[in-house]
Amino acid sequence: MKNILLARRYAKALFDLAVEDGKLEEVKDDMKLVADVMAENRALRRMMASPVIPPVRKKTVVKKVFEGKIDKRSLAFLDILIRKGREEQVHDIAQQFYESYLDHKNIAIVEITTAAAIDETLSRKMLQIMGARTQKTIQMQQKLDPEIIGGYKLRMQDYQYDASISKIISRLHKEFDKNLFIKGF
Repeated sequence: MKNILLARRYAKALFDLAVEDGKLEEVKDDMKLVADVMAENRALRRMMASPVIPPVRKKTVVKKVFEGKIDKRSLAFLDILIRKGREEQVHDIAQQFYESYLDHKNIAIVEITTAAAIDETLSRKMLQIMGARTQKTIQMQQKLDPEIIGGYKLRMQDYQYDASISKIISRLHKEFDKNLFIKGF
């Protein structure tokens, strides 16, 4: 919880600076790249979390990895994080920045998991219904998972709705596990 609050504060500071300078889209792309690189590169995450490696070395590595790929403002922000000893939270801060961006632009990302691909008309209808209920622009991400057999799972931020056949079967299985037979009838 403490790390999320800390990440939100740093992300808000960068977000406010980006809005003030009119560079919100560029900084958003930069933070998305930073979050993706940090998520994919285990060695970089371990190096950033290591208390043995001096901050100067971490700054050099970050500069070599991101220089020329991100804006100087974003690179300076990463430098500040390292100087303040917050390099371990870089990924969380980048994620919180992206969430602030989505909130600012009134966008909601919805993840739909189905057993088979959804056709275009059903997809448009789902977007329309969710957009009307949330009053936000919806970006849909579809995942295929044959394990759910049929139906769908919907996830948006902290909300999750499971209307899959596998969930229904699981509930029935639990219900039949209870032996309600009463002797004497």
